[in-house]
Amino acid sequence: MQNYTPMPSLETLQKTYVIDPTSPSGLSRIKASIGRYGKIGPVLSVGTDGYYRMKFDGACYRTHRVIYYLHHKVDPGALVVDHIDGNPQNNRVENLRACTQQENLWNAKGRPKRSGLPKGIERMSDGTYRVKVSVNREPHSITLSNFKAALNYTKSVRERHHGNFARQ
Repeated sequence: MQNYTPMPSLETLQKTYVIDPTSPSGLSRIKASIGRYGKIGPVLSVGTDGYYRMKFDGACYRTHRVIYYLHHKVDPGALVVDHIDGNPQNNRVENLRACTQQENLWNAKGRPKRSGLPKGIERMSDGTYRVKVSVNREPHSITLSNFKAALNYTKSVRERHHGNFARQ
């Protein structure tokens, strides 16, 4: 299980931050605090992983989790706050949803491959295509004779088992 930092009280955050659609991160500071991170204005710090981050009362938070919390008034806690479109810098409220780690993985973009094939599909040396997809939290694998069949199979399995979190 992934560790998370519990959110500070909603009232404390609301005194310092506001959801701001004009800010690149979607969040702005409305009350200055001590230190270099305490300036009034947009939260602009981006981590090496591409997510906006912020410091508050000595703790670090991913900005999208704070935005989710400010909007829904519920600490996401151990849940993951997922970017529906897969873009970690798109922190619009309508692009954020709380989900389990497994659902977040279903929605994750596949790593770019040299082969150029979609997530979960690989070409075998005999010309067939192997499809790998998670079904009920278990790895599922099948070999199909052609690419179109592999693509259609992958899409149908993901839609059936991953629902709104299915990503090609």
